[in-house]
Amino acid sequence: MIDTRPFDSAQIQRVYDRRSWLYGKLVAPFEFRNHRRAIDKAKIQPADKVLEVAVGPGRAFLEIVKRIDRDNIAFGVDAAPGMLSIARHTLETAGYENFNLSEGDARELGFENDTFDVLYNAYMLDLIPFADMPGILAEFHRVLKPGGRLVLLNMSKKKDGGASWYERLYGRLPAWLVLNVMGACRPVLMEGFVKEAGFVDVKREFLAGVIPSEIIVGVRG
Repeated sequence: MIDTRPFDSAQIQRVYDRRSWLYGKLVAPFEFRNHRRAIDKAKIQPADKVLEVAVGPGRAFLEIVKRIDRDNIAFGVDAAPGMLSIARHTLETAGYENFNLSEGDARELGFENDTFDVLYNAYMLDLIPFADMPGILAEFHRVLKPGGRLVLLNMSKKKDGGASWYERLYGRLPAWLVLNVMGACRPVLMEGFVKEAGFVDVKREFLAGVIPSEIIVGVRG
């Protein structure tokens, strides 16, 4: 694997805020099939308390809300206000009110310990530096209840080894292109990180396709 280019979180937040509408129209539709597969693996029950970190334009969040009771509240956070605005519109247009969306940082989630049955996070860790991943996964572990389920969906590759064409391109392009066109994303392999964070029964599924991805499922012990 390769690490991210040296972008700070404020740069990434500004880019995703600016491109929120474009992302929702051009990128999110290609990701949705993978979201559906990952959310299926979460095995969400109607009474589960669910958190999505990095809701983006809200397509996956809507799918989560559809799977819980109407009197149950789904929670979602994102660092980009533009993404949250689109997500709210997505949910309200579909006729749902049982959700709570707020601006937040995955490094310091504003929730109590042992709060959620399911935490879902997609296409975020592939733009996070390796050095930040243990802290983020520790925060995910903290807010999940014992026995709670973590489901990650990330840009990835089939296995570790030599650099893929995407990784080589990522390393050679000017930084502004990597940030503004590629969204600062690169393939990651998160299974080892999740195990090191204390999750058990960790399983990985690779998804080939337009956006090669992985689903990682783990349980908070």
